[in-house]
Amino acid sequence: MTHRFSKAAIFIGLSLTGGWGCATEPNLTDIQKQVQTLMIQQEASHKQEQQIIDRMETVESQLDEHDFLVGELIKTEEEASLDTRHLLEKLERTSTLLREQIEQTRSTTQRRDQDLSIRVKALEGRIDNVIHQPRSVSESPDGTTPNPANPAPNPRETQTGLPAAPGPPGESAGAENEASAFRSAYKVFLNGNYDRASVEFKRFVTNYPSTTLTPQAYYYLGESFYVQKHYDPAKQALEQVISRYPSSKYRSHALYKLGQIMLEIDQRSKAQELWNSIIQDYPDSPESTQAKEQLKKSGLS
Repeated sequence: MTHRFSKAAIFIGLSLTGGWGCATEPNLTDIQKQVQTLMIQQEASHKQEQQIIDRMETVESQLDEHDFLVGELIKTEEEASLDTRHLLEKLERTSTLLREQIEQTRSTTQRRDQDLSIRVKALEGRIDNVIHQPRSVSESPDGTTPNPANPAPNPRETQTGLPAAPGPPGESAGAENEASAFRSAYKVFLNGNYDRASVEFKRFVTNYPSTTLTPQAYYYLGESFYVQKHYDPAKQALEQVISRYPSSKYRSHALYKLGQIMLEIDQRSKAQELWNSIIQDYPDSPESTQAKEQLKKSGLS
């Protein structure tokens, strides 16, 4: 457009200087009007062009601002995403720590409950031992038990009027030695020395293979091995209780503990069978309740 206007100016100059011949005055006036018109148009064009340039600069500025805002938004999203990941990782670590603490607390509680249960069972065994000891001492030679309310007269007492001398100490001394040996082994067990306890209980069942405390000793022998994760000897000891002493109250305890061993060694069907047998044979026992909980917890129910 500027080039075109230059040609017009040259044309006007030539006309004025007579380069193209003489121009009439009316033609000169028209040319001047045209020049003025062109200059006005050029000025308007310049203004329009400047407006377009200003508008483009405004748009570019807006685009730059938009790009900056988009960049800031992306940066903020990335930071938020990073903060979220960090928060999730922290929550996961906290959750893991809490689960571990809960599991430790549960394990400690179960151990305390087990120890209390063992203490109760030991006291029951001692009571049974106290109950059985007088019977073995007071039995008559022919195998019958005299009536305490109407005891048979003692020949020496009727003849002399004095109490009879104590008889041979063999049987009562044997019972006392048996109780003492069991208490010694059980004390070691309660102190947490399971290795030594297994030795003590093994010695007990060897020395006293058929007493009232023998099934109880076999059970705690199995417990001592189980705590040490010696599953094979624990299994053998508990099976002695189950097979040799079917009427013993420790049979349900042995069945439950043997089920735990089977679960530990991944014989789940056998564990299920043992726990179901407790539920069927000992429905009102604490071991039955524990067996139901174990079946549910292990997904075997």
